[in-house]
Amino acid sequence: SNDKKCANQLAEIEAQYVLSVHSETTTTITESDENQDVEICQTEAEYAEVFIHEDHLPDWMRVEIEQSQWTKGKLKCPKCAFKVGSFDFVSGTRCKCTLNQVLPSVHFIRSKVDLR
Repeated sequence: SNDKKCANQLAEIEAQYVLSVHSETTTTITESDENQDVEICQTEAEYAEVFIHEDHLPDWMRVEIEQSQWTKGKLKCPKCAFKVGSFDFVSGTRCKCTLNQVLPSVHFIRSKVDLR
């Protein structure tokens, strides 16, 4: 993914580390869709975020998160300081759907990054 402001390469995140609002990997959702084992969130399309698995973050993101002592903060492009996302390991924000699941802690803002 690239920063839309300066086109800096922010991360090469494999599809298996991009998460749904319920922390399911995109590959799990596809497989479950076929087997109908997992209830898919009906509000998924309403989110402006792209959630990322916290165990597979690019180094620059991990540094920002560690500097905040794994609390919460903004993710800024390391080249131009444009806000491209945020993280929150404190609040435990919940999904808007009836399943009320906790959202993943780290995300890009979809409108501020060019996903490839």
